[in-house]
Amino acid sequence: MKYDDAKWHYGGDFPKESPQAYGGTHVALFLRWCFLRGWAGDLHVAENPDDVDRMKRGELSATDFLFKWCDGKFTNEDLNSEGNAFAANYYGSDKTYLNDYAKAFPNKMYLADERSHDFSRFSAMVQSRYAAYIKSTRRPWWMLW
Repeated sequence: MKYDDAKWHYGGDFPKESPQAYGGTHVALFLRWCFLRGWAGDLHVAENPDDVDRMKRGELSATDFLFKWCDGKFTNEDLNSEGNAFAANYYGSDKTYLNDYAKAFPNKMYLADERSHDFSRFSAMVQSRYAAYIKSTRRPWWMLW
């Protein structure tokens, strides 16, 4: 399953002065957040563990990782099962993630690189949605048996 593809963002309203990598910035930020949670997919863990670790430490930008190892695409192969469960819910067809990103960073969509984003602020935004997701998937106490 493909969640997103930087190429989807190149056309249309994409600013002519922006590099194509900016079409993947929002994808890369989400990918880094997921990897920091330990949700890197088996493919990345097996084939490029050094770059996974470098990205998590901030030594390799998530955007560079996205284009080097994922060809600008974000798919279910990039995450483990726990990460995919959340990504399918949050990044899925209703575009909740993209709407949250656009509200949190209104002047950055396609106009700024990853480093110009406040990753702590970004993380808080996604973490809030993750907490709500976890709460919504828990069974009520009276259904535990």
